[in-house]
Amino acid sequence: MKKQPRQARSRATVEAICDAAARLMQDEGYAAVTTNRVAERAGVSVGSLYEYFPNKQSIVAATLGAALRDIVAGIGRSLHEALALPDQPRAGIDHWIRAIVAALESRAGLLRVALSEVPFLGEIPEARGLSQALEQIVRKGRDKSAGVVRLYDPEASAWLLTSMVWTAMQQIAMQRPDHLSRERLIGALVEMVLRQLYDAPEAEAPSVRESGN
Repeated sequence: MKKQPRQARSRATVEAICDAAARLMQDEGYAAVTTNRVAERAGVSVGSLYEYFPNKQSIVAATLGAALRDIVAGIGRSLHEALALPDQPRAGIDHWIRAIVAALESRAGLLRVALSEVPFLGEIPEARGLSQALEQIVRKGRDKSAGVVRLYDPEASAWLLTSMVWTAMQQIAMQRPDHLSRERLIGALVEMVLRQLYDAPEAEAPSVRESGN
């Protein structure tokens, strides 16, 4: 962005521009996003748009960055809620997975376009930091459950499990096959996670050689 909005009116203008860009991307794809069309949908002048954004790419980056920040914040909140539930671990894991899938579903159209059409997605700071943010959130949950959950090589296992479950939740939210219901897939995913966390035989992680192999 050329400048950050400071007053309520300017923040509302920027928000309207990003909302308009998000709708255009969902309805017609990345190629349909132009500064003129975004300004028209947002109900602002092109001049007002250029006060904050130099081009189409900066608008899309801001729009996707805001969406990713909201998703990460929701993941953190839902983990806090899940850890507070009395019926652990099943209720907590079920709540957390459902909350994340719902957050992804609410932005499914925008995320599909971002993943398949936006050429600079990996350059957006929020996209680059997504994995790190997820790891930090999961680490908090792992630390709070340290007395209950025993993982083989906790750090590596937590990273792998997080990566696999995150990918599965994206597929449920955005690419679910017609013959499998959302409920069936979430139920199966919850059971898989529970088995990995609580039914796996205990084992000590192998020592890591000094060479790093």
